[in-house]
Formats: sequence, structure tokens, C-alpha cells
Amino acid sequence: MNVAAGSATVVHRGQPVRIAVRTPSHGVCLAEVRYSDGATQDSGVKSPRAGSVSWTFRAPTNATLGAARWTVRCGVTWQRSGAWRAAALKGGDVPSAAPVVMIEKEGYSQRPDSYSTGSAVSYGLILKNTSTKEDAKDVYVLINFASANGELIGTVTKSVKLVSAGGTYALGDSVQMRTQVPGTKLEVTVKVTAHEPTKATPLPHFANVRIEPSQTDTGFVGEVDGEIVNDTSKQTLTLASISIVLLDATGKIVGGGTGISFSPLPSGSRMVFLAQTGFSAVGLDQAVTPLVSVEPTYQSG
Repeated sequence: MNVAAGSATVVHRGQPVRIAVRTPSHGVCLAEVRYSDGATQDSGVKSPRAGSVSWTFRAPTNATLGAARWTVRCGVTWQRSGAWRAAALKGGDVPSAAPVVMIEKEGYSQRPDSYSTGSAVSYGLILKNTSTKEDAKDVYVLINFASANGELIGTVTKSVKLVSAGGTYALGDSVQMRTQVPGTKLEVTVKVTAHEPTKATPLPHFANVRIEPSQTDTGFVGEVDGEIVNDTSKQTLTLASISIVLLDATGKIVGGGTGISFSPLPSGSRMVFLAQTGFSAVGLDQAVTPLVSVEPTYQSG
């Protein structure tokens, strides 16, 4: 299915769709598709060739039905947009295919350094696997921070081992910028490098999770504490890599961070965890709700 600027058409769930535009811009271009529930698919950046640029997306197999809007931005000011209608596949369910992982939410806080010309950024993303049949594995995430003039001021890459079918993953962390120029937009590229039919995966639960103030930096978040509970596996939990996203009172993402637990946790037991990395740019009055995801390692015993 081809979609050109100014056209409107129907795209069925699971169907590949190509967005192509002509542009006078010589800057790099980025395409985004936004579905009616707010979920987005972002392309990688491309440079126009002979005044043309295109991308191919695959509509998620459970994309929200109804209007979907696409936007292409090139350089600082050039932009084109259009729409299609997301529809159910004719003839029944979509055969199993590579899952699509979308960005359900994104956000960050940036704080200028007091000791240098740089700044600290605490960020968070909610990754959503739109497939109900395939687990997304080894998900590569490229995050660019862009200024108002379109110039990149920072880049970070992350890898998520598993986003389960129909599930979400709260990806939070921080990055140190070499500038105090404010970021105005995230450009996120997600690539699923492996997948397999969904299967039950034990994950520990979290309880009594709370946001704590910094003891040395008044007015900012210092850490996120709580309890990790090994109640879904008969094996000992030997390592837990914890990822946290912070929301404000309206549900907007204001940052994120990480923690790690090395102490063995036998089945049926619980212990305190401390996540103390990545939150220093987040104002304490802004952070209200922590979302926690984990990558566990188990060992028999």
C-alpha cells in the first residue's frame, strides 16, 4: 500500500504501508504515524534523494481502529501530513508476524549543571508490543534529543531483552548532555531484532514503591524505593535490573531512572530495593507516580 502526500486511504491491521513525499528540503527527514489512541510509530531518519524520501511501516496487528495521521518533517521547518483509516483485516485474524513495538508515551526533564556548561536529562518511554501472539526480544531503542532548530544535542541507545505480547515496558534512565541548550523533542527509533510465539515469563512483583527526596539536593528526586517480591517463580532470583519511569499528576512522563539488585532472593520471599540512578533532573513536586519494569535472572536453588 502506497500513501502519498494529500491522499487518504484505508490501511488494514498488519498491512505494510509506504509513505512517500517530495520535498525541497536538504535536511534529514523523520516520519511519524499517530493512531487515534495516541500511540505512535516513528521512522528512522533519512536524507532525501533527488527531492524524494520514503519509509515503509507495518500497521500493528491490534492498531486502534479509526483515523491515523502521519507527519513527515524535514530540516527545521518543512512538514507534510496526511491520514488513513485503520481497519480490521478482511477475512479474519492476521497471521503471526514480527511484532511492532510502539511508543505509547515519552517525556523527560532537563536540568542545567551548576558546575559546568552541560546539563542532566532524565527521560522515560513506555514501549508497547502491539502483537498479541509474538513476544518482542532484544528490542533496540535509539533516542535522539533535538533542539528547537532541529539540531541533535544528545543521543542514547538502549536494549530491552523482552516486551511480552500485548505488554508494555517502562524504559527510564538518564543522559548527560554537553550543552545547556533546551531539548524540545525526542526522536525515537525502535527495532525488534528477534521474536518468538508468546509464552509465560515469570516476573517478580513490586510493592510499596515510593519516590524519595534527595538528601543533598533540596527539591529534587533522590531515589525510588520499594519491595521486590519473588512470588511467580520457584527459582531463586539472582539479579534484577530495574527500570523506572516517573509520571506527574496528569500522567505525563517527567523522567526515569534505574536500579539493580544483586542479592539472591529465594522463591516466596521479598526484600527492599533501592533505585538511585538517573533522577537528579526531576523536580520532587513533579514526580507523583513511579512505573516499574524489570529484567530478572533466575537460578535453581
